[in-house]
Amino acid sequence: MWGIAGLGVLILFSLQLIIAESLILLENRYPEKTRQWLTVLGALPVAGFIVYLLMGLQARRGRLFPHKHVEGGKLERIADNQQAKLQTQHVVLGENQDYQRKLTRLILANASSPLTINNETTVLTNGREKFQALKEELERASHHIHVQYYIFRDDKIGKEIQAILSRKSRDGVQVRLLVDGAGSKGLPAVFFKTLKEKGIEAGVFFPVRFPYLGSRLNYRNHRKIVVVDGKTGFLGGMNVGDEYLSRDPRHGFWRDTHLRIKGEAVHVLQTTFLNDWVFSTKRNVGGEEFYPAPGPSGNQLTQIIASGPDSKWYAVKQVLFAALAGATKTIHITTPYLVPDGSMLTMLQTAALSGLEVKVLVQGVPDHRLVYWASRSYFQELLEAGVEIYQYQKGILHAKIATVDGSTAFVGSANFDIRSFELDLEVTAAIYDRELVNKLEKDFEQDLSESEQVKLDEFRERGLRARLLEAHARLVAPLL
Repeated sequence: MWGIAGLGVLILFSLQLIIAESLILLENRYPEKTRQWLTVLGALPVAGFIVYLLMGLQARRGRLFPHKHVEGGKLERIADNQQAKLQTQHVVLGENQDYQRKLTRLILANASSPLTINNETTVLTNGREKFQALKEELERASHHIHVQYYIFRDDKIGKEIQAILSRKSRDGVQVRLLVDGAGSKGLPAVFFKTLKEKGIEAGVFFPVRFPYLGSRLNYRNHRKIVVVDGKTGFLGGMNVGDEYLSRDPRHGFWRDTHLRIKGEAVHVLQTTFLNDWVFSTKRNVGGEEFYPAPGPSGNQLTQIIASGPDSKWYAVKQVLFAALAGATKTIHITTPYLVPDGSMLTMLQTAALSGLEVKVLVQGVPDHRLVYWASRSYFQELLEAGVEIYQYQKGILHAKIATVDGSTAFVGSANFDIRSFELDLEVTAAIYDRELVNKLEKDFEQDLSESEQVKLDEFRERGLRARLLEAHARLVAPLL
């Protein structure tokens, strides 16, 4: 009797493994990911199969995101025209002309994002600056407010933002709020009911319900975008929640960075929001009234990179790869989660071995322990190549910034990890302006003064427990 039961279990396990392996191979993943999933399935036949069904199974992009770019035609035409001009004409960029022209062409091609010139960008360091500026701009709105966050909490700051949105809606301003179904899954039904009663339109990107487990749970909208009257926009690392104002005692001080942009680049943020809105709600919104001609704002050169499984290319990853490859002096990266794939890992190592100053600032106080230990698993091979690694000690580090040669910067929602590069929908600003980069570099130096440098000799002496945690986290983290 037990022999027959045992044989049945063995057959069931074997079938699960064969099915999962076949699915993984048919998806034509990168070899690195395929090896990782097959290792997990071999080590954990039952649990690994369940995790794969919930998180690993990837539907074809065309099925998940059909006809998503409903508002992208105008920007694509502008991008095509600029691409042609860059091939035949001298375009005034920053001081590093050839390098920045290469990046500009790449972003025009893989993100259909025009180079915008008439911009004024303000760096908002930490929650106090971000939310003060945000509330001021929301109060000035006269036509529309578009708000999109991965996490929107119904806590003190969340209620403050809701109160402003309700008041502006009552005054006749069109207000739309879009949240991610996983990041904001804690919002109760009464939250959305109240918004509707206040005249605020709301939508949820891929609601998390049982029938939608699997690929939809894997693809999340990690963007943080606010557009006011089509003239002012916000993007960066901060969601809406008290923790971003350092009010949550579980996290303590929260270090983050956001941008406020006034000018032409806001039109690209607007298009990104409207694409996500129409896709999520099936309610068509668009028209010239959402793209007013900007007044004179400034002369900062900016491109907005919207990237994710809704696009043909892994735009943020490709742009960062090209940016790091073209560096000649310095690469400074701030990221809470450092989980690079093989290509990005090799790029950092190669840059450091070539004599460039490569500094990477990561979390020293973790908010997600799995990714924290996965990040540490890359330390030794980076340190051995000459990369300097620092761990932030003052509190939670959550900013996502990269600067190259003191002349080009990238700020947005994307972490330096496989999930942000390949699975999540992200938005990042590429900025070619030395004055703004100098501000980001000053913040970076301040952050380093509140960090501890990881020393190679000391790190090599870490105990067996740490090594095991790193190894297991490294295996699993990129898959989730």
